[in-house]
Amino acid sequence: MVCVFAIALLLLNPNPAKAESREQAVDRLTDYLFYRVNPQLNNRKLQTGDREYIRQWQKLREAIAPRVKSVQEVCFRVSPQEKGWEFTTINGETYEQTYDRLADTIFYSRHPQRIGQQIPKSDRISISEWSAIRREMYISNCGL
Repeated sequence: MVCVFAIALLLLNPNPAKAESREQAVDRLTDYLFYRVNPQLNNRKLQTGDREYIRQWQKLREAIAPRVKSVQEVCFRVSPQEKGWEFTTINGETYEQTYDRLADTIFYSRHPQRIGQQIPKSDRISISEWSAIRREMYISNCGL
């Protein structure tokens, strides 16, 4: 009887869901934010000639990677069977500070000559660009 049930499950769902690895979760979250701040790409796969976008994606991934932890570490009231990965803060940062840092990552990857420099209050164009990036920075976690 158990064998019949198992075979039926396999036939109804020939591609059983596999658990997402931590690296896959980091890539998924990086893709999500990257394409939010670059809507002109229409979620198209990056190509060899997209050097600036590739560098931007890599910098964003570096910033996101340490912030992806197991659901068990991040979420309260999680059952022992729940598995997966969640986005969280690190080093005592608030979520606001975390999203500001991710916006900085994108902005300065677009403008590497300005790394280490604050955006002057008189530079309205850069402030506007940074603000547009920051508006798109949000990842829900723990089912919120």
